Amino acid sequence: MNGLGTRPRVLDIVNTDHAALNFLANRVGWISRHTEFRNDIVCSPGPHLARLDLRDAAVTALDIPRGLAPAGLSRLLCRLVRHLRAHDYTIVHTHNSITGAIGRIAARLAGVPLTIHTIHGFHFHENMRRLPFVTAERSLARITDVLLCQNREELDEVHRLGLHPRHGVYHVGNGIDLRRFRPRLAPPRNARPVILCVARFEPVKNQGMLLHALAALRARQAPVLWLVGDGPCRARYAREAQRLGLADRVKFLGYRYDIPELVAAADVAVLTSLKEGIPRALMEAMAVGVPVVATDVKGSREVVVDGQTGFLVPLGDTQALAGRLSQLLDSPALRRDLGARGVEHARRHFDEERIVERLVGLYRVALQACGLSDGREPAVTALATDEGRA
Repeated sequence: MNGLGTRPRVLDIVNTDHAALNFLANRVGWISRHTEFRNDIVCSPGPHLARLDLRDAAVTALDIPRGLAPAGLSRLLCRLVRHLRAHDYTIVHTHNSITGAIGRIAARLAGVPLTIHTIHGFHFHENMRRLPFVTAERSLARITDVLLCQNREELDEVHRLGLHPRHGVYHVGNGIDLRRFRPRLAPPRNARPVILCVARFEPVKNQGMLLHALAALRARQAPVLWLVGDGPCRARYAREAQRLGLADRVKFLGYRYDIPELVAAADVAVLTSLKEGIPRALMEAMAVGVPVVATDVKGSREVVVDGQTGFLVPLGDTQALAGRLSQLLDSPALRRDLGARGVEHARRHFDEERIVERLVGLYRVALQACGLSDGREPAVTALATDEGRA
């Protein structure tokens, strides 16, 4: 075990190099530079790994299976246990479903003192056979010290599901680097209005709803849709765009590293997900001053203030989505008004540095609760925060 008096080591385990780059790199670097913790990452190898060149943190690539094949999961478990034992971590912080399950089991087998898991939206929902997944989550909670939720609705869901980690469940939220996503000085002057959707092409992101809404649009100007991202559903949606007669209006831009510039060039940003943890794509658009339209689902409705920073529409209601998009595209004044309110809302609620400070406070008090603190860290009197506890 990492002894008192040494620098506590934290390991974040996440499924993809994309997630490590976009969701963890800034946070992990800040923690390693500015706190008593040394924070490292484990993720799967991929094309984005080369950009994870962190001076203050180590990044280890392990093959992480996307499916539930026992052989692949067993190999990952063995490799994680060896890695954890070799590097004497004090805290293991897991994310996502597969890495959340295997990472927590590995931490228990390796004797890691403190295990934390962040729920990025449960991988099951109301319209599927939930019992096996709920049973698995209950079992995993018993070997978890702290569960963290990104949105407040998940606090209630954790309680309903009967998940009982050793030291509680807390809302920690999510944020973005506001230094990268600054308010634009002026709205774009596009020859045709631009609708932007930044999302991986997978079923939960539900881009098909957006394509059908685009086909139903009755705005005065025919907009262009920029779809940014990659994933297994990209080819299917390209065929759907062709079938709907949208081939000249939909641009599949692939995976991009210049997201701030793309956001600043958009007139409206859209996210049509089935569910979310806390969607960064909406935060980023609002921080830049772009009005947003999103489905009224868990996670998204915690980011968008309906009618103030953008609009929420019922999931599956393509006519409502088309109507809101038309309303925004036909009114530059409305876009400016909602965009300005979005900037202010993002500044008040989405600053990633505040989220990281809250997370570090949770780390410190969790160590105290486990009897692993030497008392020299900045004092925190209670793990429960004004952000809520289940």
